[in-house]
Order: sequence, then structure tokens, then C-alpha cells
Amino acid sequence: MSIEIIGTFNHRESSEAKPRPMGVIELDFIARMAAAFEAADFDRVLIAQAATWPDGLVFATHLAGITARLKFMIAHRPGFIAPTMAARMFATLDRVSQGRVGVHIISAPSDIETQADGDFLTRDERHARSAEYIPLLRRTWSGETFDHDGAHYRLRNAHSQVTPVQVGGIPIFFGGQSPLALGVAGQHADVYAFGVDRLEPSAALIDAVRGHARAAGRRLDFCMSTRIIVGRTEGEAWDKAEAVLEAVRQDVLETEKQGGQPGALGKNHLAEARARDGDVLDERLWVGIARATGFQKAASTIVGTPDTVVASLMRYYDLGVTRFLISGFDPMQDLCDFGNDLVPRLRALASGRQRHRVP
Repeated sequence: MSIEIIGTFNHRESSEAKPRPMGVIELDFIARMAAAFEAADFDRVLIAQAATWPDGLVFATHLAGITARLKFMIAHRPGFIAPTMAARMFATLDRVSQGRVGVHIISAPSDIETQADGDFLTRDERHARSAEYIPLLRRTWSGETFDHDGAHYRLRNAHSQVTPVQVGGIPIFFGGQSPLALGVAGQHADVYAFGVDRLEPSAALIDAVRGHARAAGRRLDFCMSTRIIVGRTEGEAWDKAEAVLEAVRQDVLETEKQGGQPGALGKNHLAEARARDGDVLDERLWVGIARATGFQKAASTIVGTPDTVVASLMRYYDLGVTRFLISGFDPMQDLCDFGNDLVPRLRALASGRQRHRVP
């Protein structure tokens, strides 16, 4: 079964180990990174979103003009513009990019952070709003004219004269691990997205989402995101990991001295809970950097050689993951290394492996 390799778009050369302000936009770096993603044979890039960050749809439009085949996974938060307007915006970009748009619906984990944009709903209320929003996107993309009376939206004669290039509409990614989020994903998403975890709880999570999808008469794909540190030997990989950890620790200390604020996306309580079992889980899943940031970053990391890292990722493939969102801590160098050492191995193993198809 084929896989999709997804990267993380960055609009300036920055990471936890080499931080730069979010407001910095480096067009030359964006151009080099876009070209590197295509050269490294990545299929798609995530363009993230949070209150106060630069706008992702603008970045996606820019990327569509400087790339030939790279697809997008554009984070989008319901609640700030009408679903019909959002549908037209994404459909227009899908036309302009010739079918390269994907939308990652974000209900947002932090109640406090969303209030910066005037959204005072609770997380569960935001998930309920997303469950109403996604079908309205799909109806608009279908080209039908419709009315709608719901808890969050009222529409009369809703219609769009622009529809997506992609047959069946634009793919919807969705994440979240609360019971309500799992239900929304199973009923409405095309792809359920989650962060790397130990194999056993990952398998349970996938089974739970599949159960919701089956109950709705649907099937969906699974996308797992993870950070990666790779070296020619195990020793080299862990030396690199320790060097990154030291750089992150120094940045955290400096940020605290300057009265810095917590991460925009909220604390990762699941990673924090797993870390009670130690810094290295399932042989090479490392939470050291996540711990150093106070679990404010999505920084759980698979560490090893190209062969051992790929072998670890393939264990998740065997659970049902067919899309991997991978990133490192040195944006350009890691992207080149992944293109040389990881992506070809992943594709070769996935194409050659017989995998049980879950009904």
C-alpha cells in the first residue's frame, strides 16, 4: 500500500534549537525550502495556524505559484469566517493549484489561546462546531444550492460557482483525542491526524477512530506526525539528540529570563503523561526535548539510523498509518537528509510489504 510523506512548512529558518520570531518572513528561505521538499520527494506540507501567527492560506497560495506538484495540508480554524466563504477560498486555491489543496480542520486545544481571536467557546463546543462546519464545506464544494439551520450557522440559498478540481472534494484532515473529537473524526474526516505515541496506545487510538467511522458507514486514512533525529550510527544519532537538547535548554532558560509566554498551541498533556515512564519509550521514541520545553512543543522524537528509524515508522504503518508527517530540528539540513536516507526507504518498504486490510 502506498504512503504519503508530509513535511512541515516553515516561513523562516527556525526550530526549537534555532528559534526565530514567528513574525519574520524570509521569502528566499521559503523558496529554497519549497524546492527542497520537491527534490526530497515529499508529497505534501503542513501549513500550521495559531492566533498571532502569519496567515497559512496566503503561504499556501504563494507556494502553489513556486512549486509544481507539492500538495498542502492547510490548518484552518472554524468560527472566524462563514463555512461557505472558506469553501470558496479553498476551492479557488484548488483550481489555481490544479488540485493540490488539503484542509486540516483545527478545533484548537487551548481555550485561552483561541480567545485572542475572539473565540470563547470551550474545546468540546469547538468540536461540535467543527462537526457542523465540515459538512457545510462539503455541500458547498459539491456545487449544490442549499439552506441550513444549525446550532452555529444559518444559511439561505448557499451556493458556490467555483468547485474544487479534486473529484469528491478537498480532503479533510482532523485531529484531537477527546471522545468528542474521535467521533467527529470518524463521522466527517478523510484523514485522522495524531502525534506519535507508543505503539500500544497508538493501536488503541486507531481502533477507536475506526469504530466511529464504521458506525457512520465510512473509512478513513491515518496520518501520524513525529520529529526525527537521524545519524549514520546510533551513537551519532544520540549525540545529535543531546546537542539539540542542550540548545533547547539554553533557549528555554533565556525565554524564562525574558518573561516569555507558554507555547501558542498549549501543553501536550499526553506526552507529559507518557514521560512518567522515562525519556526513551519503545526503544527509540524520545521525549527529552518535549520535557525540556515543558511539553509546550510537539517534540516527541524518533532517534536512530536511517534503517532503525524507518523500521520504527513501519511498525506504525502495520497499525494502519499510511501518511507520515516528519520533521527535524535543523529545517534545511534535515530535509535533505530525509530525502536521501528516509523517504526512499519508506516508499520501498511500503510498496513491498503485504499488509492486512482492515474491513
